[in-house]
Amino acid sequence: MLAGIDRFAGAVLRAVPTFCFAALFMLLFVNVIARTFQLAGFSWFDEVVQGLFAWMVFIGTAALWREKDHFKVDWLPQALPPRASRILRIVTCILGICFLIAMTRYGVDLTRKARALTPILDLPTGLFYISIPISGAVMLVYSLADLARLLCRPIHSKETT
Repeated sequence: MLAGIDRFAGAVLRAVPTFCFAALFMLLFVNVIARTFQLAGFSWFDEVVQGLFAWMVFIGTAALWREKDHFKVDWLPQALPPRASRILRIVTCILGICFLIAMTRYGVDLTRKARALTPILDLPTGLFYISIPISGAVMLVYSLADLARLLCRPIHSKETT
């Protein structure tokens, strides 16, 4: 059952940034064409781009986190002996969890305190900011699962990520 939930989460985490990227591409393309041929401009354009970009970046980051495709320095754990490598990975995971707890907590605070409306579409700015705690919570769940795996796994001579 957990594998099915994970697959579904992975599909959603890939679909949201893909949709946002496609929508950004289309909006930018249409806006460039409209400006080139001096057609009517889109006064709401900047607001939508800002929201789509926020969702693309934060949910895309969560997708990369889930797949472990985010940037990381991996030469040090590989250079260390297995026991030291495992300790380093556990410490790194705990530090990541601490960061994600702070990111999620302050993202929730930011979203709750966001009372402003966008000037043209009258959208609550919290719609843009809520992508921060959502992505933080998703990454936190995957980090906690990684930590549990690290703590339960026996030490092998060649440990992989």
